[in-house]
Amino acid sequence: MADTRDPTDHFRTTHPHAGESFIDIYCWPGLLSIALGMISLVGSVASAAYQRHEWVLTTAIVGAFAIAGGIAWLVVEHHRVLRIERLWLAEHPAVLDEHPAPQ
Repeated sequence: MADTRDPTDHFRTTHPHAGESFIDIYCWPGLLSIALGMISLVGSVASAAYQRHEWVLTTAIVGAFAIAGGIAWLVVEHHRVLRIERLWLAEHPAVLDEHPAPQ
């Protein structure tokens, strides 16, 4: 399994956040929530197509909240990764001299 304590790739790439969603398993609930929200929105459209109007609003609201919650989860998780990266860079100042931060 991936090392989730520090999901940033410091040594093998100049783009340390490339593939972050695959390395950091703590973002998976956010991705799953977005996927379930999309399924719920598809269910809302299907219930409208089959004229089951009592389910249209319910599934649309559930889908919207699931997508919003998933996006919020991903944002919070990315901020956690950035905080871990700042701590790592504070402990390894020589890396900053070799690879300056992009502007």
